[in-house]
Amino acid sequence: MRRSLLTALLAALLMLSLPGCGSLLERSYASVTPHTQFSDESVGTSTLGAETYQGLVSALLHLVEEGEETGAVRLYQYSSVTGSAASDVDRACQEVTREDPIGAYAVEYIRYDVQQTAAYYQVDVDITYRVPPEELTQVISVTASTAVARELQDLLPHQPSKVIFRIGYFTQEDSAASLRQAVEEAYAAQTLPLPQLTDIQVNLYPENGQQRVAEILLTWAGRAAAQIFSENGEISLDTAPGI
Repeated sequence: MRRSLLTALLAALLMLSLPGCGSLLERSYASVTPHTQFSDESVGTSTLGAETYQGLVSALLHLVEEGEETGAVRLYQYSSVTGSAASDVDRACQEVTREDPIGAYAVEYIRYDVQQTAAYYQVDVDITYRVPPEELTQVISVTASTAVARELQDLLPHQPSKVIFRIGYFTQEDSAASLRQAVEEAYAAQTLPLPQLTDIQVNLYPENGQQRVAEILLTWAGRAAAQIFSENGEISLDTAPGI
């Protein structure tokens, strides 16, 4: 009996030592790392690197979101999707200024120049904004329009003249009218008295799409609320008697 038990034990140990058998006792895991569409080329300058069309778009959006007025993108080992790098850059600029919510809201136009070198395409851009670039730091990101009213409950006591939301999911039921209703609900929920809201204007950027920027302009009775941007980009609220 003892010899049988010893033989069985030795056989089991032999199986574990064979290639592939030890894996039965190992735990597997998956490691997920974010894929970077573009890279910073140098410290202190707005020069980015990309290898694909989507990387080019992402780099341009990064410049816009940072409020940069000039910048450069270097395209390495680049394969065009339209037939030429210059055409790709033109298409990417159109996508940024017309389809992306932040770009559609903030950018007037992008001027670009494309030069080919031995190692890469050099894309130099000049970005003209329709709003102060510092304003982009004040954009409030929410997952859905249902969060707008809750955010406004905390903001309305400061009597802002403008509030900007980036809405991650804009449904077919959402509209400028529904966002105006959200402002009215937030105003009605205030526990302390506020001046009357005489006008609520909502502008959406772009006109279509599941992701939108909502620019909400508020006019208060008897008081003029102004957003003042300081040199370092910080925003303050200043109220003064209306005229």
